Amino acid sequence: MPASASSLCDQGPGQKPPDAAARGTEGRGQDGKSDGHKDERRMPWWKAPNTRAELGITDKQSKDIDDIFQATVPALRAAKEELDKLDDAVAKLIKEGTADIVVVARQVGQAEQARGNLTTQRTVMLYRMHRLLTPEQRVKLDAMFAQREAERRKNDPNGRR
Repeated sequence: MPASASSLCDQGPGQKPPDAAARGTEGRGQDGKSDGHKDERRMPWWKAPNTRAELGITDKQSKDIDDIFQATVPALRAAKEELDKLDDAVAKLIKEGTADIVVVARQVGQAEQARGNLTTQRTVMLYRMHRLLTPEQRVKLDAMFAQREAERRKNDPNGRR
């Protein structure tokens, strides 16, 4: 998948995992309070001061993007939980190896439909966020994420995320 702003814009600098982004708990202890670290790599790109300055993100843009993110997170969490349950059910059927092929196919279909639903919700969220940027900001953001992806791949000899 190409590293573009539209595919990555909910990830802050440092490529935090999607689950952490969806939970919004990065930089916090188990009690949900700040752990005191001001690490911009854990901050969403639209809030990180250096990234905002580099892209010229206004306070209004940052707030509007965050509003979209916060409004979408509960649905993303629910969709991810549903997908995880369905994936677990598929894995169990396959591991047991006794289910009828039609049952396995149906369960896989349900899991893939849930995966598609999650991807659709996330992509629409990213599109809505992306539309709040100027064309120049989009170009800069795409370049920023492409550079980070290249660095990540360089630092990971296996090329994994």
